[in-house]
Amino acid sequence: MASYNTNTSYAIQPLLEKLSSEDSDYRFMSLSDLHSILSNKTVALANDSTTTINRIVDGVLKSLSDNNAEVQNLAVKCLAPLTARINDTQLTNVLNRLSSFSISDTDGSLGSTALRTIITNVPATNAVGKIFVGRLLHTLLPNLRNSTDSVDVLVDLVNRFGSSLTYEQVGETQNALIGVLETGKGLVRKRAVGALGALSNHLTPQLWDNMMTYLIDSFNQGVPRDRLRILVSVCGTLCKANSVRLSPYLLPLTGSVLKSLDVEDDDVRESALITLDTFEGSCPTEMAAFTGDIITVGSRFIKYDPNYAAVDEDEEEMEDADDEKNDDSELDDEFDDEDAFSDEDDVSWRLRRCAAKLLDTLIETRPDLLSQLYTSIAPLLVSRFKEREETVRVEVLNTFATLIRQTASTNAVAAAANTTRRKRRMSDDSMILESDPRRQLPDLSGRVFKLLSQNLLKMSSLPSKQASLTVATETVAVLPSLPDEFSLFIPTIEPAMSQGTLRTSIIHFVSILVTNHSLEQLAEYLPTIVSVVVAGADDKFYKISSEALAAAGDVIVLITTPSNVDTSKYIVQLHETVVAKATASEADLEVRERAIMAIGQLLIYARNTLSKTEMDADADILLERLKNETTRPATIRSIENIAASPSTDASVFVKKWVNEVVIELAGLLRKSNRAIRASALSALKVMTEKFASQIDGATATGIVSVLRGVIVEDDLQFLGPALSVLTTLVTTLGPLPADITDTVVDLVPKLTTPITTEPLLDLFSALARAGKAASLVTALLDEGSLISPTGAKALAVVIVRGGLVDDRVTQIKAEAGRTDNDSAARSALMVLGEIAKLLGSELPKDLLSLEFLFQQFSATSSEVRVAAAQTLGAIAASNVDIYVPVIISQLTPESSNAKMLVVALKEVIVFNSTSKARALALAPYTADLWTQLFALDLGASSRTTGGEKGSIKAIAAECIGRLTTLDPSTFITELQTLLRSSDVGTRSIIISAVRFLFSQNDASAALADEAASADELLRPVVIDFLALLEDSDLENRRLAISAIASVAHSKPNLLADHLSRVLGLLFQDTFIRPELIREVQMGPFKHKVDDGLDVRKAAYDSLYAVLVAFAQLRKADLQLDVMTERAIAGLDDDHDVKITSCVILGKIAETDASVVATRLDMLAKKFTDVLSLKLKETAIKQEVEKHGELQRRAIRTSQQIQAAFAAAEKSGDAASASPEMSPAWAKYLTETVRTKSAISQ
Repeated sequence: MASYNTNTSYAIQPLLEKLSSEDSDYRFMSLSDLHSILSNKTVALANDSTTTINRIVDGVLKSLSDNNAEVQNLAVKCLAPLTARINDTQLTNVLNRLSSFSISDTDGSLGSTALRTIITNVPATNAVGKIFVGRLLHTLLPNLRNSTDSVDVLVDLVNRFGSSLTYEQVGETQNALIGVLETGKGLVRKRAVGALGALSNHLTPQLWDNMMTYLIDSFNQGVPRDRLRILVSVCGTLCKANSVRLSPYLLPLTGSVLKSLDVEDDDVRESALITLDTFEGSCPTEMAAFTGDIITVGSRFIKYDPNYAAVDEDEEEMEDADDEKNDDSELDDEFDDEDAFSDEDDVSWRLRRCAAKLLDTLIETRPDLLSQLYTSIAPLLVSRFKEREETVRVEVLNTFATLIRQTASTNAVAAAANTTRRKRRMSDDSMILESDPRRQLPDLSGRVFKLLSQNLLKMSSLPSKQASLTVATETVAVLPSLPDEFSLFIPTIEPAMSQGTLRTSIIHFVSILVTNHSLEQLAEYLPTIVSVVVAGADDKFYKISSEALAAAGDVIVLITTPSNVDTSKYIVQLHETVVAKATASEADLEVRERAIMAIGQLLIYARNTLSKTEMDADADILLERLKNETTRPATIRSIENIAASPSTDASVFVKKWVNEVVIELAGLLRKSNRAIRASALSALKVMTEKFASQIDGATATGIVSVLRGVIVEDDLQFLGPALSVLTTLVTTLGPLPADITDTVVDLVPKLTTPITTEPLLDLFSALARAGKAASLVTALLDEGSLISPTGAKALAVVIVRGGLVDDRVTQIKAEAGRTDNDSAARSALMVLGEIAKLLGSELPKDLLSLEFLFQQFSATSSEVRVAAAQTLGAIAASNVDIYVPVIISQLTPESSNAKMLVVALKEVIVFNSTSKARALALAPYTADLWTQLFALDLGASSRTTGGEKGSIKAIAAECIGRLTTLDPSTFITELQTLLRSSDVGTRSIIISAVRFLFSQNDASAALADEAASADELLRPVVIDFLALLEDSDLENRRLAISAIASVAHSKPNLLADHLSRVLGLLFQDTFIRPELIREVQMGPFKHKVDDGLDVRKAAYDSLYAVLVAFAQLRKADLQLDVMTERAIAGLDDDHDVKITSCVILGKIAETDASVVATRLDMLAKKFTDVLSLKLKETAIKQEVEKHGELQRRAIRTSQQIQAAFAAAEKSGDAASASPEMSPAWAKYLTETVRTKSAISQ
């Protein structure tokens, strides 16, 4: 390639001169060098760049007429980088000359290719789009009927610059394409169908209606066969391009397409089947009315084979097992001599293939019809396993595999339903009907395996064998038991292992087979199964060997199951193979890792078959592999599996091996590799638990030394498991050294999360039982950590588990009664409460008197009062019959201790909601508690009286909600009545209580039956609750709207039936209400206060929660267009609303990019305003931080929108417009986002 300098004019000049050379090689090389210069973006043109580019344009365009094809092709290639260098005037010149060239060219293909190259590579701006549309459209449209190249250019033009088309241009283009459909010929009409699909995204509603009317009228009037095929194809193309807009017209169009199947023309029928497949896949809900027709059509044409009259005889022969066994020669002819039935003019196989695809789509989209499909379609599919045409046979097998996969999904749903029914004490067997797929598939399975065995034995085609194995794998994964005919299939897999492309599929089949069936069912097939696995493990290709060793682990689990079947020889055979691979240094790492995992399975399950010497040798292999850096991760996992398995016999492993492994694992905690440290600590935890009795003192000392470093790091990921290991060592070997104990005590004030506090408390409990209670109490008191809840819990655990209650409670009680030190009194009360929780009903009656606690209710510090109330609740929680009646009697509206008593009740209710037995203990008092809570003055007065009564209301609302969960059938009805109360305050507290009910997640509920019952009873409450979204009181409305977010997050099923109403009410509250904006005088300044702002914030938050909850399941019901408009409006609201609006827009883009695509111009303006806003120099720190947060969120949302467009384009979603269609958005991304992102980074 020629060299060139920075001043490219001097480099380009000789190249342009050589373009006129008589030697084609010179012309070619000149264009090649020119292409290199133009493609190098770092090379700038000279000062006279306009003149230079004009000369380049002339040279390249002239080369398009070269008599050498290679020169012409290279000239087209040069147009791609050239388009980035030319201005609009030059572009217009290029387009004019190329348009003329494409018309004058003999075949037009070169000119059209050049035009398509420019269209694809030119920058997509509005100005460029207008140039292209204005210059090309009037040239292309007259030539559409005679040139496929013109149609191809038009398709690219519409895809790239469709948004630049005016209404008149779109209509003109549509009419021209319809004209091609009517009068065009051959391939031109076929290309015009694709052009209409591209244009459909830019049709106005009126033009779309015109298109639909044209199609419907054309079908009704009757057209020739060739036009009928094209019209049917147009329907499918339009549905694929824009199924939402087509769905209202689907009823008449589908009827017409179905009628076209009666035409005696296979091409028309093929188009009709393809279109029906598109309809079913894109609009399954609308196509539900035609399900019967789809089944009939698919069943009719999947066996359509007019040139092969023996179809019916074959079906009868398939059902007769004896005839099949005695007619091998006929089968050989059928499968091996397929050419005997071939006919070059026979295209009926295309109809059968399309019918199979149609049925496949129906099965995918209508799993609710599975039972019906098993009756009407499944037997037919099985009969077509012997299809003579390869591509059709593969499609039939894939369709049946889809049916089996849907059956597996149904089984999973049924299993979940059975679990629910068991909770309700119902028998699941009685619920399985004769029409259930779980009973229908076994009836077919015998014929399935019989024909699959013939496919594997008789056919030479690899695709058919691969598809047959897929069907077999899916079937054995679902079948509860294997049919007798399975014995015909299993022998065929071992010979099939000779074909390398099938080995992975065969091994996967074996793995699924042994995982889903018992040893008794598979006993007779074990020789073949083990032989396949061993052959796969010895394969030279590492992927196959690795998969086989993974399957070996599954086989080991199967054959070591206790039974009367003698499997010892198979265990020995697998053991030899696995050990050989694990110790082979030349084997691939993945193979050795899988072998190591298999050795772990042998050590767990094969202890009764392998000798002691073999077990020890296998264990030593793991120890050796643990010390090897490359195989260490897999070995750690294998050792962890051994220690964690309930089937592992700890006595099998020698003490020396256990200690060496534990020390090695502990040593890995000093490594810098975080993943290795995490897995080593996890394995160390289960190893110390499983083999605690075999760990000696020296090993324990080494472990403690290492763990001290882990604890000091304060890494929460490692801290919990490290403390658990220490707990195990203390329980087994006794107290830890003093220095590690001090280190653990130092952790107390730092830990607050349950994931770390629970292991810490377990360790303190173990230490206290080991005789360290007294020293720990002293250390904890000296630490001064009792001001934290964790410190109080730790001290209580040590006192109770160490037997120091009698010795220490008096001292702590004295501290609790101090009036000169509120902090000490609060801490002491917290410890007493935790002691009461631990002792439960064993708490001595004279340990803490009610009089003492009531005295603390009068303390000056609110923290002391609350601590006393929580202590009272802790005592009463385990002694309900003694203390709860007293609390009820004291809880009166006149009581000065009302708030503290409500706090105590909350502790009681929370504690007794954790189990069925505790709930029953509290049940006799729930009605009285309910009455007393509502007897308090929590009505309207509490809305205006701050302080004590306001806080009582919040706690009481939670108590009411929790009481409702204990007895939903009694209290939900009362809540529903109170929701209609005329008192504002009463409605407020009921809203808070219902919101608590909505926020309770069923998965974490201890009382599963009550939770399920509460959900059912809450359904009618939702209707009354939605009325509160229009409450006249703004605070109540805000609370009700916030509750919608809670129910969307935790119980979306309760909202599903009311989604339209909920969204309407939420949209209503996103508008700014001028009547709620008031002006407040603040000194010499006037300040505007928006009383409706909190309601709007809650509405936007709830909109986002609803969007997240229903984005996948109910996207069509989310009114995304309206939601997008309100989110865009929110960008002009308060800061918090702006942030939420950005989050909503990002989620909408991920859900349906096409909704956002139509509003890119508006979004570009809004986001530009946000990112371009500059604060005043006097802005305070909080304003600067909020401004920065908003800008970052706007950039992140812009990136989400772009990512959504990219994902839609990748998935082929033509309905999601490209961001390039909006020049304003493209400019915003280029000029604003890129700059701001760089500044942000």
